[in-house]
Amino acid sequence: MAKRKYSRIDDEHHVVRRCGYQVIERDILTNEVVGLFPKVMMLRTEIDEPYLSFNMLEHCDGTKIEQLKAVVAIQRAKAIGKLSLQSGVAILKTGRILEIGTMNGRRLVVRFTPNSDDPSYSRVSGLPLDNSDEHLIASLTDEAYRDFMLLADVDALP
Repeated sequence: MAKRKYSRIDDEHHVVRRCGYQVIERDILTNEVVGLFPKVMMLRTEIDEPYLSFNMLEHCDGTKIEQLKAVVAIQRAKAIGKLSLQSGVAILKTGRILEIGTMNGRRLVVRFTPNSDDPSYSRVSGLPLDNSDEHLIASLTDEAYRDFMLLADVDALP
């Protein structure tokens, strides 16, 4: 586990990205989740966002399920309103994020940056500030979908 603020997160550790309802792609007939829209891995250019926000999974204690539930509890505590059960979370391995960056000619950095509101807060930086690298964004989005869960499903875990 990363202990110092601004330390790099180990390649074998994981970060969790909150995915609002609007970035979740659904089947038009069944409403089943079929993917994520690229916006989930895009910087918000309207506020000059320099990095993507995540939570470090391994910062929390317990099994992977217990860690995920703890991260979701942190996200809910920080949220301005109630998080929809139809929103979700994506878990990405830090090393895989770095590999995707390298394959796309980018030096991405995943850092542990806790704050008073979020002891597991982390960030991914090194993305193009204008979201111009569509292949990089698509690759990160595809990777995010590999380990994605709706909050309703997280809540149903034992």
